[in-house]
Amino acid sequence: MKKFGFLIAAILLVGTLGGVLASEEYKEVQENEYWVSWDGSANVTLKTVLYSPEDLVNKTREGILKMGLENATKMFLLQKQQALSQIGITLENTSVEFPGYGTTGPFVGVIHGKITGLARYYSYDDTWEILLDVLRILDLSGIDPTTINGSMHLENYFTVHLPPGAKVENITKGFKAESNGSYIQLDVNVTGDVIEAHSIVYFKDGITKDDFEALYSELRPLIIKYTGKTGVENYTTWDMRIYNNITIEGDKTFLSTVEEYVKPEDYVNYLKLQFVYQGIQQVEQSLYNGYAQQFQNSGIKVLSGNVSVTNVESDGPLIVKYQWTLQGLVSKVNNTYVYSYNPKLEFGDINFSRRLNAAINETKVTRIKLPEGYEFTELPQSIETKTDAGSVVMKVTKLNDREILIESNVYLRYGIPADAYQELMSQVPSSVEFKYTSSGGENSVCGPAAIAFLAVLPLFLRKR
Repeated sequence: MKKFGFLIAAILLVGTLGGVLASEEYKEVQENEYWVSWDGSANVTLKTVLYSPEDLVNKTREGILKMGLENATKMFLLQKQQALSQIGITLENTSVEFPGYGTTGPFVGVIHGKITGLARYYSYDDTWEILLDVLRILDLSGIDPTTINGSMHLENYFTVHLPPGAKVENITKGFKAESNGSYIQLDVNVTGDVIEAHSIVYFKDGITKDDFEALYSELRPLIIKYTGKTGVENYTTWDMRIYNNITIEGDKTFLSTVEEYVKPEDYVNYLKLQFVYQGIQQVEQSLYNGYAQQFQNSGIKVLSGNVSVTNVESDGPLIVKYQWTLQGLVSKVNNTYVYSYNPKLEFGDINFSRRLNAAINETKVTRIKLPEGYEFTELPQSIETKTDAGSVVMKVTKLNDREILIESNVYLRYGIPADAYQELMSQVPSSVEFKYTSSGGENSVCGPAAIAFLAVLPLFLRKR
């Protein structure tokens, strides 16, 4: 007999007693009701009813009696609060009750409270959105359904009362997916400003991984999009500045880089604490090794280099400085040297399915100086592409025949839909070329074609 592995409140209560074994159907019903206000918060009633297996229902009651009603309600509430926090929602002003926990029949747990951040406002299209996990994705994300010894039946009722005057603009449609007797189903009904959603998640005993993948191949939450009043946006801005000085001397390139991590302040302060905890020298060595490895992977030889982390104990930006002596950055082609540059600053391939969950503002200033006897012969046109989604700017200034300045900025607006982001990026080339030649026929290399790494910026900004 195998243990049930999914993370639901009743099982956590019993889990303190050592776990539960079961081979019959697990059946649970949730009834959630939300009364939404124009500030995005909602008064809520979250009700969970556990019907079977009977052994689990009984042991849940025994767990409450053993740990005491007060401790059991705290655990039940904490589990729900932690689950909601994973999707950026705070549950507060709560009360918990277990009606009839000392009697027979199904086990019932009820939470009353207030959720902040249930509805989010987006100035991009002047709309509000509510996302509801009607298919229990969060609860099911940590389990392997093929290990469940028995079937599982999760039935869920969601009732959302929108604020007065709200107009529903769009809502996820119902659907049903089946695979070898297992199925998920969603039905949605809209009556005025009230949305009712009913979902069923049923896993047949013996469900395979292929069945599970087939059921959730087009997984999506219930999204309620509505208008009526202008709201206030609450979001994080990722702000970073990079300054590069590149000097060419013979077959060597001297690269001096300063990275300033400005916002969000809480993340920057977190980095500072982590750096102090790990030890500044160890952090510097780790950053050096990481960059050196990336140079090596790109076929670039590191002749020397050092990294220094500063401003850790101040209130200002976190600053990371790099000094490199490099060889082999750019090849010579037909007596012409080409430096490739990405105007998108590596933000051209962010992968997110719906809306960007933060604003991004990155500035990069690069100065390139050639040695005597060399001159720039071809420079790209400056770029200034702006849409409602944001902007990509690259200003190229020729200071003299041997020196240029590249000033770039990428700004991506909070809440932009994926298609708007893709439309903005489609108008900007992924690479532009700066060309220079030598009048004396000397061999030289120039320009960091791959110098676009961000050492400590979270990867999800690149991938989500």
